[in-house]
Amino acid sequence: MSAKFCARVSCGEPASALLLINARELAAHLVDLGEETGVVGVPLCRGHSDAVIVPVGWTQTDSRSPVEEADFEPELILIDEDPSEPPGQTGAHRLPEMEEADEDDMDEAAVGEIPPLLSRAFRAAGLD
Repeated sequence: MSAKFCARVSCGEPASALLLINARELAAHLVDLGEETGVVGVPLCRGHSDAVIVPVGWTQTDSRSPVEEADFEPELILIDEDPSEPPGQTGAHRLPEMEEADEDDMDEAAVGEIPPLLSRAFRAAGLD
């Protein structure tokens, strides 16, 4: 059996699922790639098959086998790098620093109350 790749443009990932579309029944089905269906489907990688959205009024079924946790490797992205540190010597992940005004607004908000920043956003949107 030849290797199949994802049918999405500019995606070079190996296919792991088939998208089967039945326009008469307004249905889309996702099945494992190795499953014999007897019909031709659209091969998709894991990422693109997870992102399939069908039109309003259609039904979507997913009969793919679940992903093993060992297959999942989260991608770590450094969100703030200190230019004074040499490359590769950055500390652990750092959150963006907050301004003092933001911290004061957060301290003033009590449990159950709408924080002032959120209150301002509601007023600006006309939702107060």
